[in-house]
Amino acid sequence: MAKSLQEQLLQSGVAKPKQAKKARREKTRSEQEARRQGKRPDEDQALAQSVAAAERAKRERDRQLADRHKAERSARENSGAAAQLIAQRRIKPGSPGDDTPGYSYSLGGRIRRLDVSPAQRQQLADGQLAVVRHRDVTSLVNRATAERLLELIPNQVWLVTPNNAKADPDDPYAGYEVPDDLMW
Repeated sequence: MAKSLQEQLLQSGVAKPKQAKKARREKTRSEQEARRQGKRPDEDQALAQSVAAAERAKRERDRQLADRHKAERSARENSGAAAQLIAQRRIKPGSPGDDTPGYSYSLGGRIRRLDVSPAQRQQLADGQLAVVRHRDVTSLVNRATAERLLELIPNQVWLVTPNNAKADPDDPYAGYEVPDDLMW
C-alpha cells in the first residue's frame, strides 16, 4: 500500500513527529468548527422541540390505542361472563294457554314478544323474573341474576322495578288505574 504524504515526509526526515501531531490537531479542530458552522443553535433547538412534540404525540396515540384495546377486552370479558351466567341460570319459558297472548316487553327501543306461562307472566309483572336478550337469544332469569347481568350488559336486560311510591293525593287520574295485564 502507498503511504500517506505525512508518513512519507516523516520517514524521509523532512518533517518531525511534533509537526505531524500539530497538523492532525489543526485538521480535527477545523473539521469540528466546520460542523458547528453548519448547524446553528436555534436550528438545534427547533429540531429538539419538533422531536419532543412528535414523541408526545406518539405517546398520546399509544395511550389512546391502549385505552381502546382495554375497553374492547373488557367488553368481550363482560359478554362472555354474561353468556356463561345466562347459560347457568336460564329459566325455560312455560307454554302459554290457548287464550294467553305472549308477554310483550320493550328492550333497546323495540317492542318484543315472549311466550310465557301465566305464572311466569305474573312473576315478570311482580319483578321476580327478568327478560335478557343476549347474542340474539331471549331468556328468562331470576331477579338476582338479572341484577348481576345489569352490571355486565346493562342495555340487554329488562326488569320490572316494583313501584313502592305512594300515590299523589292531588292526582286527578288517581281513580283510573292501569291494569297490569294490559295487552299492547
